[in-house]
Amino acid sequence: MVSNRFFSQQFWMVLGMSLLLISTGCNSEESNTSDEDLVKSVNVHTRTLEPSSFTSYVRMIGSVESANDVRMSAEVGGRILRYYAEEGQVVDKGEVIAKINDDQLKQEEARLEALTNQSYEQFKRQERLWKEDSIGSEIEYLNAKYQYQQNKAALEQVRVNLQNTEVKAPFRAVLNEKIMEEGEMVAAGTPMVRLIAQDRLKIKAGVPARYSEMVMPGDTAKVWFDTIRRDTVTAPLHYVSNSIDPQARTFSVEMMIPGDQRKYKVGMIANVRLRLQHLKNEMVIGSEFVYRKEGNYVVYTAEQDGNDHQVAREKKVELGPSYNNSVVVNKGLASGERLITIGSSFLEDNMRIEVVREETNTFAEKSN
Repeated sequence: MVSNRFFSQQFWMVLGMSLLLISTGCNSEESNTSDEDLVKSVNVHTRTLEPSSFTSYVRMIGSVESANDVRMSAEVGGRILRYYAEEGQVVDKGEVIAKINDDQLKQEEARLEALTNQSYEQFKRQERLWKEDSIGSEIEYLNAKYQYQQNKAALEQVRVNLQNTEVKAPFRAVLNEKIMEEGEMVAAGTPMVRLIAQDRLKIKAGVPARYSEMVMPGDTAKVWFDTIRRDTVTAPLHYVSNSIDPQARTFSVEMMIPGDQRKYKVGMIANVRLRLQHLKNEMVIGSEFVYRKEGNYVVYTAEQDGNDHQVAREKKVELGPSYNNSVVVNKGLASGERLITIGSSFLEDNMRIEVVREETNTFAEKSN
């Protein structure tokens, strides 16, 4: 019994000392763990900032129009005798396109010629009697004079109308459409044909009103068509409207199509990209790396703290114009600073970071 009790006491003593040693060893191992290993760090990418250019654009949908696109109307009434040109044919300036029946006008011309000759003889006779022989009254002389002048003016008007029975092209153009057919009666002022000048095609588009201060005549636009396989056309604005469309809230701009215009048709839809701003030596960054915090815009840069550790610095910035995913920073960043890009959304000021990649490409908006 004694030996058993003694053995039991020795066993529990040894077990207790073993547990104490194990506990002491664990505490010693934990105490040897460096506080540095317990500091959280974030893996990030950085980009060294350098001044670059910034270009912004506005995209629009325009349409092809002709600088000379007219519906020619008849200046006199009558039956259309014939057309001298067919649809699709090019007519030169002054070329006769159509002829209107002039039979009644010729009869009127003959009648007025007789009246004019008669009134002229009457006027000359009355003039001799009044001025040379003092016969008659002045009022009779004046009435004869005015009657002759009226008949002469009427005759000249008929002769003008006779000339207008020949419908002539006012400029070189394509006869795009015959609105009235041969044999139809046409009244004065009724459209007969549509003429389109193919050598003066332009593109008209509407620019949102908020860009009114940025767009000026001479600004460059790039134009391309979904229906034509060819390179993009570059054209300057030759017209910028001074008024805003109250419905669409846009103002009109126009640009002439340069070069060969035979592939283009009036009414075609054009894609237009107009350059609004082109700034040089600006600090341009990606807008996805700018954050809104307590009413301010902030970004994060990589810097060294007093212990030579890399940390994130939160910086307030003032932003300028933006386009797509690029934005100009007017104040808050300087050339040579290392902007934190990927991983910046997880950061707070002075947080420890680990730079795993240094990016080299820029944020500058390319103009192509």
